[in-house]
Amino acid sequence: MLSGCESLERAGALNSARALWSGPRALPWAMLMIGGSIGIIAPAVAKQFSAWPFVLALLIFGMPHGAADWVVQARLTGEKLFTRQLVGFAEYFGLMLACTLFLVWQPGVFALLFLGLTIFHFGMADATALRIDADGAFARWSFVLGRGLLLLATVFATSPEAAWAPFAQISAAFAWKRETMWMPDLMHLQKLSWLGVIAGAGFAIAGAMARWRRGRRCKAGLELIEHTLVAMLAVFADPLFAVGMFFLGVHAYRHTRRLACTRVVIEPPSAPAGFVRRLVRVHGISLPLMVPTVLCLIPICWLLGPFSAHTLAVACIVFYMITTLPHHLLGLRLPRPDLAPII
Repeated sequence: MLSGCESLERAGALNSARALWSGPRALPWAMLMIGGSIGIIAPAVAKQFSAWPFVLALLIFGMPHGAADWVVQARLTGEKLFTRQLVGFAEYFGLMLACTLFLVWQPGVFALLFLGLTIFHFGMADATALRIDADGAFARWSFVLGRGLLLLATVFATSPEAAWAPFAQISAAFAWKRETMWMPDLMHLQKLSWLGVIAGAGFAIAGAMARWRRGRRCKAGLELIEHTLVAMLAVFADPLFAVGMFFLGVHAYRHTRRLACTRVVIEPPSAPAGFVRRLVRVHGISLPLMVPTVLCLIPICWLLGPFSAHTLAVACIVFYMITTLPHHLLGLRLPRPDLAPII
């Protein structure tokens, strides 16, 4: 039989272990280290399987974290009737339509705008997940820009042709009039990306210093380690693989985790006590949009060329290009998480 003190110690250790694996860092750091290690040790493997993180993200975290938006919108507004939910989602659909028309009109310009928005979207989601908001606007926005630039600017600086390849394929398939569409010069894009890398490193360091001065030295060190892991992944792995690993294991996981910890999103019925069961519930509430999304991916794949894992990954990117703006704006309206595990 365990004494009372021993029981408390074991309970404390168990709670600490649960907090570790269910926290905002454990899985993301594991995915970053796995992806970076593959890129360093076996770059050919990362290139060969570059599309698979996006393919896996169709079912786990990736596509579901955005497809949950239908239910998120309905629960934030309190609408229960389908017709009222449809009306409430009209703005979201309208932005999707506008993005689709822009993509067809000028795919090259739209791709660059999408990448710029993604820098902010990835960075802001991570800043919220790690509660950097609490350390002031300078620390927050330095982190946001540092995180987004160290991922996306780095892949374009180190491998511009490979990084742009999916967007070139998308432009060729979707451009309404190829003779009038504008495409960036990759040499100029690479030079601009190197400036982005330098700026990203500067922002990352400045943000960490701001947290350090506020007495959050441990967290400042952790942010610098995570920034380094992101940069290593972007430098050494194939661009599609690097972004896919970050999207699947960092961004989409953290957003799904946030939804799973937000009572207004996953209730009713009452939120399960188990964290994993709440993650599963988030995937469940994504189904109303997941089904039409999969149907939309079929003609997109057909337009892109012969079906393969790569074609499916690029088709997913097309869909993210169309939906990221309304998804980002809806995410800005989410309340602070109020269910464990929270930081």
